[in-house]
Amino acid sequence: MSPETNHSHDEHDQGGVPFLPDHFVKEVAVIALVMGILIFLATLMPSPMGLPADPLKTPLGIKPEWYFLSVYQILKYVPKTIGIAWSFLIFPPILIIFPFFYRFYARFKYGRLILHTLVAIGVFLAVFLAALAYLGFE
Repeated sequence: MSPETNHSHDEHDQGGVPFLPDHFVKEVAVIALVMGILIFLATLMPSPMGLPADPLKTPLGIKPEWYFLSVYQILKYVPKTIGIAWSFLIFPPILIIFPFFYRFYARFKYGRLILHTLVAIGVFLAVFLAALAYLGFE
C-alpha cells in the first residue's frame, strides 16, 4: 500500500471536512448575516448624537497640537480665505523653495542679513502667535 493512499484513507476514517470550501463559506455567510442585521438595526434606530456640530466654529476648550497653534491663532485675526490661502497654499511652497534661492540672495551685500532677519521675524511671529493661542487669547 502506498503512502498516498494510506493518507487519504486516514482522512476518511476520521470523518474530517476540508476547511476552505466548507467551513470558510459558512463563516462568511454568518459574518454577512450578522453585519446585515447590525446595519439594518443601525439604520432603523440611530443612536442620538446630541446637537449638530457647527463646522465653522471650534468648540470651547479644543486646541490643536503645539505645531499648529500659530496657524490656529492667525486664522482668528485675518479673514478665513486669506488665512487659509497663506497658511496652506502660499507659505509651504515658500519654505520648500527657500533653500534653493538662498545662495542667490546671499551673494548680495546685505542679502544674508535680510534673509536671516526675515526668518527671525517669522520665527518670532510664529512663537508669539502660538503663545497667544496657548493662553487663550481671541
